[in-house]
Amino acid sequence: MGKFFAALAVMAAAVFFNFNFAARAAWADEKIDGESEAASKVAARVGSEDITEAEVEAFINSMGAQQAQQMRLFYSNPQGRRIILDQIISMKLYALEGEKILKLDETPDFKNALKDVKNRMLAQAAMQELVKDVNITDEDVQKFYEAHPEHFTQPELVHARHILISDDAKAEQTLAQIQADLKAGKDFGEIAKEISICPSNSRGGDLGEFGRGQMVKEFEDAAFALKNPGDISQPVKTRFGWHIIKLESKTPETKIELDEQVKAQVKQQLEAEKVQAMLRTHAEDLKKQFKVEIIE
Repeated sequence: MGKFFAALAVMAAAVFFNFNFAARAAWADEKIDGESEAASKVAARVGSEDITEAEVEAFINSMGAQQAQQMRLFYSNPQGRRIILDQIISMKLYALEGEKILKLDETPDFKNALKDVKNRMLAQAAMQELVKDVNITDEDVQKFYEAHPEHFTQPELVHARHILISDDAKAEQTLAQIQADLKAGKDFGEIAKEISICPSNSRGGDLGEFGRGQMVKEFEDAAFALKNPGDISQPVKTRFGWHIIKLESKTPETKIELDEQVKAQVKQQLEAEKVQAMLRTHAEDLKKQFKVEIIE
């Protein structure tokens, strides 16, 4: 039972924390004297306890952004509304049974779990309070972009095909025959389909685009050394066997422009880094206010 309550505490902390802040966010723009009429509207009642629309919205938001959007549409029709309310009502009923009949709130396991929930919620709320004013400006993004060009460079890419054969007693003869066939004008892809032992043989040896560091070094060096589309390498030995490589295309290294999408990604990254730094620093400051002792 103790393990059950411990697991339940973790789940409850996440759910109730989401309930609390989701509810505040959902109705923040409609407050009238501290609470909007829409938020306080009673959707259902269990015993003497009201279930308000604000609680329903918080329940929906606790499901996560994507599922919440679907559930909100579901709640907009009578059948969906009843199903969602039934879930919340069931939760209320079990809570009442646990408190009024089973007296579970008086057990040590429950009290420990409740203490854990309280600690987690207080910690999360304190963290949110600390970082609520974190703001990354366009100027911050521009400075990071200019200071870290290595993060905004699309590396050189090659698109290649290859024919792979085993490194056996017949390898030299097979390679010579392949080269002769290619010189005579036979299609590279057809040869790959016929004799290559790589799974790419079904695609005529097509490996798609790849950058440096994605292939074994011997293969990579030979592929990137090819200059023009259509160029074919000399046989290259790797741990997989012997390869003959054909260059399909080459994409030079390019600079990634700071468009709106990239700007949003950088802003998100910088904000996350700033939040983490603030949390780490503040945690060290708190250690000076409260005695911390690790018992070996």
